[in-house]
Amino acid sequence: MPEFEVPVAATGILRDFAAAGMIALADFHLARRLAAYCGETDEVVLLALALASRELRLGSVCLDLEAAHTLVVPGSVDDGSVTDATDLPWPEPAAWLAAVAASPAVGRDRPFTLDGTLVYLARYHAEERTLANRLHARAALPALPTPPIATVPGLNPDPSQDAAVRAATSRTSVILGGPGSGKTTVVGRILDTLAPLSVALAAPTGKAATRLESSVRSRLQHPERVRITAGTLHSLLGVVPGRDARAFGAHNPLPHDLIVVDEASMVSASMMSWLLEAVADDTRLVLIGDPDQLAAVEAGAVLADIAAAPDLVGRDRVARLAGSHRNAGDVARLADAIRSGDADAALVLLEGSKECTLEPYTGREDLAALPQLAELVLEGAREAQRAALGGDGPAAVQALERHRLLTAHRDGAYGTGHWQASVRRYLAAQLPGYAADASPYPGQPLIALRNSDVVSNGEVAVLVERDGRLWAALDRGDDVAYLDPLQLDAAQELHAMTIHKSQGSEFDAVSVILPPIGSPLLTRELLYTAVTRARGHAHLYGSPEALRRAVETRARRASGLGRTSVGRAKTA
Repeated sequence: MPEFEVPVAATGILRDFAAAGMIALADFHLARRLAAYCGETDEVVLLALALASRELRLGSVCLDLEAAHTLVVPGSVDDGSVTDATDLPWPEPAAWLAAVAASPAVGRDRPFTLDGTLVYLARYHAEERTLANRLHARAALPALPTPPIATVPGLNPDPSQDAAVRAATSRTSVILGGPGSGKTTVVGRILDTLAPLSVALAAPTGKAATRLESSVRSRLQHPERVRITAGTLHSLLGVVPGRDARAFGAHNPLPHDLIVVDEASMVSASMMSWLLEAVADDTRLVLIGDPDQLAAVEAGAVLADIAAAPDLVGRDRVARLAGSHRNAGDVARLADAIRSGDADAALVLLEGSKECTLEPYTGREDLAALPQLAELVLEGAREAQRAALGGDGPAAVQALERHRLLTAHRDGAYGTGHWQASVRRYLAAQLPGYAADASPYPGQPLIALRNSDVVSNGEVAVLVERDGRLWAALDRGDDVAYLDPLQLDAAQELHAMTIHKSQGSEFDAVSVILPPIGSPLLTRELLYTAVTRARGHAHLYGSPEALRRAVETRARRASGLGRTSVGRAKTA
C-alpha cells in the first residue's frame, strides 16, 4: 500500500483520513484555513470540508454526506497503481450532517454551502444555482417563432432527427446521441431551418470545433444565408487565460442568433454557467453531445445531469438521436454492450470478432510482445514519414489519424508517458531517420497542449519537409495549415494520448490500454468513450476481469443540478 503524505497539523480523524489517502495535503490545508477564518474547530466538520475539496479536485462539484462512506482512494499518482481498501472511522451520517449545518463556516457569505446533504465550496454552489436558474428562466420565456423544418434532398432522416431539429427551434435545446448518430447532419438542418442567421459553432477543444465547422459547412443547403463563427468555448466567451475574466457575460451577451455547442459532455459546470450567463434571451442555444461519454476533466457533468433531469430545459426540448450511422459493425455492437452494462455480451463479442479484440496486458509486456499493436503503430508511422518526406501534409495528417493508441492514465506502465517513450524507441529502431535523436524530424506527430493565437489545445500536426525545411502540417478538418514549428511553442510528440484528450476525435482504429483492476478510472464511461473513437476497429489490452469491472462500474460525479433543492441552501 503506498504511503501518503500526512499534514503535520492533522490529528484525530483528520489524520486517519490523510494517512489513508482519502484527503490530500491541499484538501486539509484549504479546509483548515477557511474553517479557522470562521472560527470552526470541530474535526468532523473539517473532515467534511476537506472531502468537499477533494471531490472538487476529482471532478464532482460537491460532497454528498449520505454517500461519503462509498468514496474510494484515487491512488497517490496517476499510474494505475491500486490502493488497498481501508476501514475508516466515518462519522454517523445524521450527526455529521447536523454538525455541518450548524457550522459557522457554512452559510451565507461563508466559504462553504450546504444544500440538503450536499456540501459545496460556495463559489461552485453559486455557479450551479446560476446555471439551474438560467435554464429554468429560459424555459419559462414565451416560445420563439417556429419556422418550417428544412429537409435535405435525397435524405430520409429517421424520426429522431426530425424531432431534434424541431426541438432546436426553441430557446434552449439538448440533442443527445452517440458517434455516427447524425448529429452534424442535424446541425446542418437546424441552420438551414433558422436561416438567415449568425451562428457560433463551439466545442471544448479547437480540434472538435474545427471538425464541427468543416462538417456543418459541407451539409448546408444555403450556405450564403448563414454567417458562421467557430472556435473553442474559451475563445467564444473571450476567457482571459488564468483568470475568471471574460469578454462576454450577463452585461455583454454574445452577438449571435444561434449558439451550437458540440461535445457538451466535456463542458464543466463552471464553463456552462459562464456560457448561460452570456446567452441573450432571444438567442437560441443548442447543446449537443453523448451523456454516456466521459465528463469534463474539470468539475461537473452538466450534459448527463440534463439528460437525467430533462425538466431543467423542458422535456420536449431534449431529443435523443437513435442508432449509429457511422458504423453498424462490431464496434457499434461493443459500444452498445458497454453502454447498457452488459459485460457478458461484450466479452462474447470480443472472443469472436476480428474488428474488436481483447489481448492480455499485465503492465509488464513491451511493445514487441504485442504484435498487433506494433504493426499498427509501425504502419501509421511509415505512411506519415513517407508523406512527410514528399511534402504532402494532408496525406501525413491522414496517416496520423488512421490509428491512435489510447490510455486512461498518464504515468506508469498503463500511462501515456510510458507508451509515448516505448513507441518512439520502437519506431526509431524500425524506420531510418525516424526519431533518431531529440531533433525534429519528418513524420514527427505533435499535439498542441494549450491555446495560442495560432493553434488551439488538442490540435494535431505532422512535421513535413517542404522547400528544404520542416513545416508543421496542422490538421484543420478538410484541409491543413502549414506553420513554422516554432509557432507550436507548447506541443509534445503524439505517439499515444489519454482517452480524455481523444474526445471529439475519430480514428479508423484505436488501441486501448485498460487500467488495472482497482484503478478508479476503470469505468463504463471511460471504456465507452475509448471504443467509440473507432470507426472500424477497437483493440483492447488488459484482462477480461478488468473489462468486466469497467463495464459494471459507473463513473461517480456528485452534483445537485437536477435536484429541486438547488437555490434553497443553508443561508444562515
